[in-house]
Amino acid sequence: MQSPSEKKPGAGVYSYMAQWPISTLAWSVRSDKKSRLAIGSFLEDYSNKVELVQFNLDTSDFTTDTRLMFDHPFAPTNIMFFPSEDPANPDLIATSGDYLRLWEVHDDRIELKSLLNSNKSSEFSSAITSFDWAGFDTRRVATSSVDTTCIVWDIEREALDTQLVAHDKEVYDISWGGFNIFASVSGDGSVRVFDLRDKERSTIIYENPVRDSPLLRLEWNKADPRLIATVGMDSNKVVVLDIRYPTTPLLELSRHKGSVNAISWAPCIGQHLCSVADDSTALIWEVLGADFPSENGCNLEPLMWYGSGSEINQVRWSATDLDCIAIAFLNKLQLLKLASSPLFFQNGDDNRRLAGLAFMFSASIMLQILACALYSNWWPMLSALMYVVVPMPCLFFGGGSTQFLTSRDGGGWIDAAKFMTGASAVGSLAIPIILRHADMIETGAMFIEFTSFFIFVCTVLCFHRANLEDEW
Repeated sequence: MQSPSEKKPGAGVYSYMAQWPISTLAWSVRSDKKSRLAIGSFLEDYSNKVELVQFNLDTSDFTTDTRLMFDHPFAPTNIMFFPSEDPANPDLIATSGDYLRLWEVHDDRIELKSLLNSNKSSEFSSAITSFDWAGFDTRRVATSSVDTTCIVWDIEREALDTQLVAHDKEVYDISWGGFNIFASVSGDGSVRVFDLRDKERSTIIYENPVRDSPLLRLEWNKADPRLIATVGMDSNKVVVLDIRYPTTPLLELSRHKGSVNAISWAPCIGQHLCSVADDSTALIWEVLGADFPSENGCNLEPLMWYGSGSEINQVRWSATDLDCIAIAFLNKLQLLKLASSPLFFQNGDDNRRLAGLAFMFSASIMLQILACALYSNWWPMLSALMYVVVPMPCLFFGGGSTQFLTSRDGGGWIDAAKFMTGASAVGSLAIPIILRHADMIETGAMFIEFTSFFIFVCTVLCFHRANLEDEW
């Protein structure tokens, strides 16, 4: 059936509204099920949901089927489809939470295929924080758990293959890097690499310099296995590691203004990384794998960026359509088409916009001076004082942003700021009229003042629009 969806015309941004907040998502890689996603709910109840959503490339609409939605105990911590393009393989979904579960997808239903439990001697189990399904060997799924262990499962036999005590504290994420090789991150703040051929040892390739700060996210670059990206708790940095040079980050990507929540490498190519954060932005970085000095890496600018309407908690890059990225925030799933989206800004667009705003403001001030110089009368400069007063409420009460002007938030200082902005704006228009009525300026000077005010208002509106992240 047709789903509640919306599209920004010509923007390459497509939205689907779920019935509940979205905690995680995954792309299908099957060649006969392109543009299919699975989304998991985040409800503070035992009963949660996982739903399949199909995006139609021809109509640019989302379609769903209520039969392809199933109940999930607790909120799923991760979701993955069977990592193979071959439609001859079974259509499976794996989810994690209290256990690792495999679900089989049919045309009209989804059935639980198996539940993998590493502690059958007890009715209790340690929560699984994440997992990764090996694309090079689809029998293997590696899970991470709060009980400090990592487990490699053989899903064909539905049996535990290997269990390792991986860290000193909870293990929060895990990622395959190659045959028999995987890495994990933990509450102990370390990134450790394991080789299943030597189960007694692991290699610490990075430790968080912030003391007692866990590392929460990890993703190994499948296209360039030299590179691993990781994120710390409450950190605005994405740390990119080169496993050939352990302990020293290759890059520290620090342009987010809020805590980074998720990361995703571009499949197949491996040169780009997308990160999303609490600052409501998705940043795309160009990471070529060259030997960047760390001090230069801190200043690396994103290649592109996109602003949403709220804190983004999840991102996944499509393996079948490399121009498509899925992000999730609140109960909204958005697909971003990079090639056709003007809402994705290139790195130089900020400078061009700032230059445009500076030119418009300069033109407005120049007209003010011209109104005085042409008539040898400096009374019109009174209007310029209003131009100084207009942005003051935004600077002092809005933190440099104009978004509070259109918000419904109230309060003493907010209401005062709105009043001062409105009064100074009206004053900019009223002063030339009053001066002309008192025969203190000429009619021509008054109309030049009006033109200057019109350009100034356009400058303010453009600045305001640039601050609205759900539109830019």
